[in-house]
Amino acid sequence: MVLLNHGNEHFALAAKFSELIQPLSENVRILADMPIGLLSSGQIFSGNRPCDATARKFLGKKHSSIFNPPCIEALQEKSYQQASATNFGILGKKLSKQSWNIVPKIREINAFLHLNPLWKNKLLEAHPELSFQKLNGNTPLQFSKKSSEGITERINILQMHYPASATLFGKMLADPALKGNAAADDMVDAICLAVLNRHRGQMLENISEHYPEDPLGNRMGIWL
Repeated sequence: MVLLNHGNEHFALAAKFSELIQPLSENVRILADMPIGLLSSGQIFSGNRPCDATARKFLGKKHSSIFNPPCIEALQEKSYQQASATNFGILGKKLSKQSWNIVPKIREINAFLHLNPLWKNKLLEAHPELSFQKLNGNTPLQFSKKSSEGITERINILQMHYPASATLFGKMLADPALKGNAAADDMVDAICLAVLNRHRGQMLENISEHYPEDPLGNRMGIWL
């Protein structure tokens, strides 16, 4: 997680999301690269959250970076096979391994919001590739974030909105706590969400006009 506040920079890594968020004041707004607000048996929307469908249109050729999050019922399953079968039964889509691998984090962040309603308008879902495209004047990026060209492209975009981005990235690369525990593209993504949050300010908005609430009381949306 990266925080930018009145010229002060802070970054941290923790095994559990709650360890990062609980020490913070609810006056802080956080953008998280994690699905918030999930479909369920009572709300299927053709198997897609409205925000995901809109995000894919926004990204165009890079729409594959928007993966389908699990439905709420799938979060309760103990194995990938069970979760995938449950997801297919409700949404008509099997669960990807990518989604299954982050189920514990999806479960944690959605449960946190359900139990801490004061954070519901302060902890919001965002997507790095969407955020970079927004910061790039709605122009799609050229290179994969996994390549050196992609890292450079993204840092150059961030520099336009937050000139200290390259320096901050260098500090994160050199930090002993992050070495071996966070990939370079993940660091750049974290900086991006913090820069977008700061840059957009009160203009931050949901990508989709339809912003339904799930059975846990969490709203489905991706913020830009």
